[in-house]
Amino acid sequence: MDNLEGLLEMYQNSGTTRDILNGLQKEGASRLLLSGMTGALECFVLTAVFKEHHVPHVFIAEDKEEAAYIQNTIDQFIPNQTVLFFPDSFKHPGSFEEIDINNVLIRTEAINKIYTAYNKKDLLITYPEALFEKVIDPTHLDKQKITIKKEEDLDQETLLEFLIEYGFERTDFVYEPGQFSIRGGIIDIFSFGNEWPYRVELFDEEVESIRLFNPNTQLSLKNIERVSIIPNISNRFGQEHKISLFEVFNKETVLWIKDVNHLVEKLAICENKARSFAEHIKNSDDEKLKTLLDERAFILPDTIISEFESRNI
Repeated sequence: MDNLEGLLEMYQNSGTTRDILNGLQKEGASRLLLSGMTGALECFVLTAVFKEHHVPHVFIAEDKEEAAYIQNTIDQFIPNQTVLFFPDSFKHPGSFEEIDINNVLIRTEAINKIYTAYNKKDLLITYPEALFEKVIDPTHLDKQKITIKKEEDLDQETLLEFLIEYGFERTDFVYEPGQFSIRGGIIDIFSFGNEWPYRVELFDEEVESIRLFNPNTQLSLKNIERVSIIPNISNRFGQEHKISLFEVFNKETVLWIKDVNHLVEKLAICENKARSFAEHIKNSDDEKLKTLLDERAFILPDTIISEFESRNI
């Protein structure tokens, strides 16, 4: 780890990183072209710039597999920062017949963390198919969640009612999303869409600590100051409650696009597939498919590209 930290520090102090930072700080929307970004170099450069540049950053990879690799790599580079992964909602990117509920929840959890300033600044990794769908407007989601903060009082009865009302199951020990357990002053909650469960420890009614932990080993992974618990949002929101991902981020957000031409092509393919899917549904008697399309709320490629214009890229 010392060698990795030393290498990251070298990138932070490098002339290339300074050039990028200077380019991003110019008046108006900057357009920077980075060449020679082979292997894991893009992860080092993105991490170095992110650590020095105190605004949100969004990296758009070429596909889901690459996005997951980059998210996992950078997550190891920045241990005190939650690097958000933003997938599409389906079992297979660009195929709209089957929704992956876990992906829907991961998307929602990411939006919730951005909106609530869970991190002081955000770093989100995604790919074209995920941008093609709108997200739940966090102002609507905000009305249907409960926030737990360190050193504030927490009423266990109110929390218990909330968790049961919003689809959580009480168990002796949590091991999958949607479960919670209460043992004296220790409350374990595995929130929908979260990778790890939370452990909340109380002293009387005051929240003494909040930690992420591994349910298999019971070992703590990270201490946190607050957590927002979201309900099982499946089938709770329609098109009228959804917006573009970039409406959640502020105008200072920096976009990292692996390949602009590839992004545009992928979005065009998504549009064509969505139109074909819609035509199939129109000629179908399957009400579930019709409801599915209504809830998805896709964004036209031209609209997505137009949202880039005022941002640093």
